[in-house]
Amino acid sequence: MKILRACCVLLLAALTLTACGQTPLLENVTLSPGVISPNADGKDDVARISFQLNRSARISITFEDALGRNYVFRDATPLGRNEEPYSVLFPGVVEGFLLPGEDVPFRITQRVLPDGVYTWKITATTDDGESVTQTGALTVENADTSLPEITGFSVYPKEFSPNQDGIDDRVTINLFLHKDVEELTVYMLDKEGVRHHVPEEERRTPLNTKGFHTFDYDGGIDAGAEPPPNGEYTVYAEARDTVGQRVFITDTLTLVNAGRPMAYILNGEMTLKPTTLVISDTLCFTLTVENESGTYLRTTGPWPGSTYRSNENFNALGYAEESGVFRVGLDFDTSLRNYPFRWGIGRPGVDLVQIGKYWYLPPFSRSEVTGCVQIVEMPPRVSLYFWSGLIHEDVEIAAINNRVDPHLVEIWEP
Repeated sequence: MKILRACCVLLLAALTLTACGQTPLLENVTLSPGVISPNADGKDDVARISFQLNRSARISITFEDALGRNYVFRDATPLGRNEEPYSVLFPGVVEGFLLPGEDVPFRITQRVLPDGVYTWKITATTDDGESVTQTGALTVENADTSLPEITGFSVYPKEFSPNQDGIDDRVTINLFLHKDVEELTVYMLDKEGVRHHVPEEERRTPLNTKGFHTFDYDGGIDAGAEPPPNGEYTVYAEARDTVGQRVFITDTLTLVNAGRPMAYILNGEMTLKPTTLVISDTLCFTLTVENESGTYLRTTGPWPGSTYRSNENFNALGYAEESGVFRVGLDFDTSLRNYPFRWGIGRPGVDLVQIGKYWYLPPFSRSEVTGCVQIVEMPPRVSLYFWSGLIHEDVEIAAINNRVDPHLVEIWEP
């Protein structure tokens, strides 16, 4: 009896293995409806592909036109055995391709099939080499085949220094979009694959619509963020239309001297002498500027050691306000303008280095700044407070650098 039971068990196991071996790798394959019109009108835009996979395999879904050209929808995607059928929507869009004789300045990554009759092929291939293909017919009609073309793509300047020095601080990216799209994006891609989004400028052309578009990038520095590190980046402009077609175009951009500037008057201290003087005497100060950032700080004159008359300002000495430069300023209670007396934050060739035609205080360095004001007219009152400041012109005077170390000064007539 035990021998008979054992034989039965072995026979049942053998029958089970035989039955498993006969189970098709791929079955119940359907694509419905058999006619689609991929034009985003909401009617028959997509077809549903379903199939049963009985063992783990790599699935490919392709389409072949009447001339034998193949178009890839899914390329060798690994899938495991599943109790329920797999299902995927096909919107008529396949991997990008060029039509015969077509030449475009952008790359097509996704493109809709042109109108016509196609043979769909779904192939399952296992690791041990078993392969099964099932086929059927699909008709595409009234497809929206106009691509979301991008032309006139430009990046300027090609070398970009986001450090708020007023020189090549921003990059402008222009393009022309040839149709309304679902999404238009521009970004920088570094060598590690990290994206840095570039915002679009608000102009007459609404977002994602046909027309001329401009994108403006400052490295995020105006929002208080640290810009991306120095190096060469690839700039991408990508467009995706409502059908699902995608194109992109690229250019390169190099970042140099990138960094968020941070500088202070050392210890918030200034020496100011004398604190009692008469008309025609000279009031002089000394302080130290510290660059605590990893970028260069641009500056301009008048240079340390320069002397103003009290009825002058920096314009009178030939140094107008310049966007992005750092200067030390001296101000007082009854001044008619903010910090009328200003000096560069170092001496050219001594504390400062030259980059192009401009002078810069190097990263993580200090410089001593001195200057004087000759009092040539009597102020509205005898006692006045004088204070120093570190000005980032047309950017900000940080709170920590404003009204630094006030000194009470008495000015008398002779």
